[in-house]
Amino acid sequence: MLKMLKSRFADTAEFKLFKGLVEDEVAVEDAVQWVIGATMDRLEGNGPGGTIDKADEVTFMALLELAMQIDQAQHGPLVAFLKELKMYNAVDSTTGLVLKTQNGSWVWSHLPSLTTCARRILADFERDADYLCDPHMDPEQQIRWAKLNIFLAKSTQAATVRYTSASQVCISDGMDESHIGLCALRQIFEEGIPSEQLPAGVGLLGVCYWFICAGDRLWENVVNGRQYNKYDGRPGDMFWTRNWRGFERERWDVWEQGLRDAQAACLPGQEDVKDLIGRALSKMESLTRDSCQ
Repeated sequence: MLKMLKSRFADTAEFKLFKGLVEDEVAVEDAVQWVIGATMDRLEGNGPGGTIDKADEVTFMALLELAMQIDQAQHGPLVAFLKELKMYNAVDSTTGLVLKTQNGSWVWSHLPSLTTCARRILADFERDADYLCDPHMDPEQQIRWAKLNIFLAKSTQAATVRYTSASQVCISDGMDESHIGLCALRQIFEEGIPSEQLPAGVGLLGVCYWFICAGDRLWENVVNGRQYNKYDGRPGDMFWTRNWRGFERERWDVWEQGLRDAQAACLPGQEDVKDLIGRALSKMESLTRDSCQ
């Protein structure tokens, strides 16, 4: 499924546009204006049965596809594109009203398709229940998984989030994908996966990059007690009795211990994974240490 999606969206005009963006051949502002025009043309071309959801999907599937192909050092222009795009809204030419997705999110200021498309791609990885710890996963797919998590983490770190109180958060930025990071952490450290199995799989790589690339945002979520609904914020099966709803400090400690246990379980030949875990732990330790000063 993943390879089919790759070939399909790699052939789109949007993909070629974003490739030009990361190669410094297209300016961010020009890319945004092109996408706005192309999306509205596509919506009109789809006829009465078309939705803004479907018209917007192509843009974000192409963007995420490119993010999974290029070096992570090239992600910057794509993040800058999201920052610029969220300044605009799609408007119905007949009513003058902002166009919304089926769940009520505004296009583009809420960037709803970023979350929808990211979850779609992640779901393709997750079709195999053992994908998190599969030591035999195609190396190309391992790289794609890592780069997807890196990009989502970078987008999250670049988001603007206003915390209104210790128990309530006002999210003002569709670039924030903290809930996807939370889901990954729950899957890896709260569902009873033996530590010995983690170093060989992609799941551990993903959460390490979340701490390395978006550790500041995740820690801010913890400090401000950010919570979600019962489903998105729920604890994993090992901790089902805990009243966790999001980013609790107790939960942060569980994740940190999970990283330590995984690092201790690394075998000879897994030095790269061990070093990556060390980078994630260093980030976590620096954040907690700074908060105590």
